[in-house]
Amino acid sequence: QRILDERTRRMEERLVSVQEKVEELAVKFEEEREIVPAAMERTGQELLDMVSTFQQELADERNDRLNREGRILAQMDTHANEIISSIEHETNQREQIANNLQERIATNEHLRAQNERDIQDRIQNELSELRGMIDKEKQERKMEDDDIVIALNEYTKQLQSSLSVISS
Repeated sequence: QRILDERTRRMEERLVSVQEKVEELAVKFEEEREIVPAAMERTGQELLDMVSTFQQELADERNDRLNREGRILAQMDTHANEIISSIEHETNQREQIANNLQERIATNEHLRAQNERDIQDRIQNELSELRGMIDKEKQERKMEDDDIVIALNEYTKQLQSSLSVISS
């Protein structure tokens, strides 16, 4: 019996120990039953806040990026318009310069042609005057030659007549 009492006592001690452990677990379970849902609720709320913050940051970043893209596109349009305007202005200037040069070339060609005609006319006039002078000089020389021939003929006649007088 003593063994049985000893075993019973041990058993009761164990049972008390197990019962204490069960009660501790039950208390812990009750505490955790209240704590875990609250912790899960807190964690869930924290996660929702983090997701909301992240979504807001993404929306802000997207809006900021869209604003930057809009500014960049506006700057690109402005620069493109400035470049096109500059090119058109430069093209117009070059066309104006080309037109002015063409007009100057045409004017110079006209003046050169006019000068050539004037020179040709002067040359023709000078040639005509020279021909006239040459013709006049020819006539004068011919007349002088004729005068010399006449004078020589007379001189020869007088010589002959003098010779004939002397010889007679």
